[in-house]
Amino acid sequence: MSFKSLLSAVLLIVGTLSATSIQAQTTSPRATHVIMIGLDAFSSRGLQKAATPAMNEMIAQGALAPYARCILPTVSTPNWTSMLTGVDPVQHGIYDNSWERESRHWDPVLTGQEDVYPSVLSWLKDQRPDAKMHFFYEWDGLSRMFEMSVVDKKFRSEKGHEVFDEAVKSFFAEKPDFLFIGIDETDAAGHRDGHDTQGYYDAISFYDEKIGGFISRLKEEGLMEETAILITGDHGGINFGHGGRTLYELEIPIILYGKGVSPGKVLDHPYYIYDVAPTLAYWLGITPPPATIGRVMEEAFSTQPSQSHYVPIPHIEPKEGFFKEGVNVKLQLDHPVGKLHYTLDGTTPTDQSAVYEHPIRIEKNGTLNTVHIIDGKKSRLESAVYRVPTGPPLVSWNYFEGSYSTVPPLDKLDPVRSGMSHELSLDEIVHREDQFAVSFQATLNLQQDGEYIFYSNSDDGSILFVNGQKVVDNDGSHAMTEKSGKISLLSGKHSLEVWYFDDSDGQKLEVYIQGPDIPKQIITENFLSKP
Repeated sequence: MSFKSLLSAVLLIVGTLSATSIQAQTTSPRATHVIMIGLDAFSSRGLQKAATPAMNEMIAQGALAPYARCILPTVSTPNWTSMLTGVDPVQHGIYDNSWERESRHWDPVLTGQEDVYPSVLSWLKDQRPDAKMHFFYEWDGLSRMFEMSVVDKKFRSEKGHEVFDEAVKSFFAEKPDFLFIGIDETDAAGHRDGHDTQGYYDAISFYDEKIGGFISRLKEEGLMEETAILITGDHGGINFGHGGRTLYELEIPIILYGKGVSPGKVLDHPYYIYDVAPTLAYWLGITPPPATIGRVMEEAFSTQPSQSHYVPIPHIEPKEGFFKEGVNVKLQLDHPVGKLHYTLDGTTPTDQSAVYEHPIRIEKNGTLNTVHIIDGKKSRLESAVYRVPTGPPLVSWNYFEGSYSTVPPLDKLDPVRSGMSHELSLDEIVHREDQFAVSFQATLNLQQDGEYIFYSNSDDGSILFVNGQKVVDNDGSHAMTEKSGKISLLSGKHSLEVWYFDDSDGQKLEVYIQGPDIPKQIITENFLSKP
């Protein structure tokens, strides 16, 4: 017998033993109906900034983990898997979106009904064979990760609203014990419009309205008292993508509502995406495999008062950037409770800072910081940096078009056009949607000798050179990713060059400097001079 065959046999035995031990521990269901709603790319910021009256009511009458975390990488396949299995990629074996059952990095440590790590679907089938399960989903990729053979009813459509409507219709017709609804449309909005834009927030608001309608009907038909609902996302997003390591991509909300949940609980402890499956199991009266690392979110069911408070962060529109003529900035709230305080000098606002009453005019480089304060309780700080030029453009650039997956040798290619801009970004350069590249040349003028750190934050790849030396290599096709490099420089002038390319989806470039008495900041005209 080959090693791989032996390993598979051992895993099958372990899985069988685990299932047997779980069967003996089955308890009575704590909710007659358990509903799980997953909104792809539903971030903590998305919940707090979008208009979500239905979910706001669920939070007021239920429990919220406002800043739970998903796993790395912040992409769909491993995170949906962790959500419904209660383990991380080391155990379930799914590390990125390239995973397929026939093409995987390593085998899962357990298998059950199918050749994948057992999810809450097979836990329920093993321990409560008579329980009914419905699985309604938009993204086709979900079906490859889970044991769809154990599901009593499944439905997929490429239209998210159709998925949701059919799920609700089927629920009231058959009243399953467990209903899963997976919506991908919110992720599509983030990729199309950006994850901190009104288009993305409108997609969340659309499904909030549908969730509200579902709950209203549950109440009308007398089912809500025996129903539990959990809402979360698989990851967040930044700009037009995700997959990176920012908190914008890593943080997700988890909302618990209904049977057994204490009202008004803002959960104090840290929670993770793999805590979802054990919590669903708690409601369903079943026990996860012993290898499970997730835990039941018991705090949501406790009558002990919360020490934390939920104060939604404000939305800043427009969200930072370069503005050649200045800009009027608006601050917005999902629900207008409390006050918005702000500063323009980089300090953290307090309840003594200016109160927002009308759009704020920005006419010079600066940082806008704002917090939402309700009865002395503050939201997280929301910050935006604005760049407004006051002098002539000092950056020369060359623009190229072609099929690129890495930064091409731009010094050897003929540009489509050339020009001048005020900084090393795409803000002043007209470009097509995808498949283009830009090279930037500028002269740094430093005031002190010392060690300097340069940062390139880009979607897709970029390379930064100082005096012809490669300092930052951020190449490759990827979502918004920041990399840095150090170099010792004397005061005076130095050549700065950045090569950038865009493959597909989002496109963005930010170049930062940090050095002696210089906090990390975008390189503006303040650091540049004529050659």
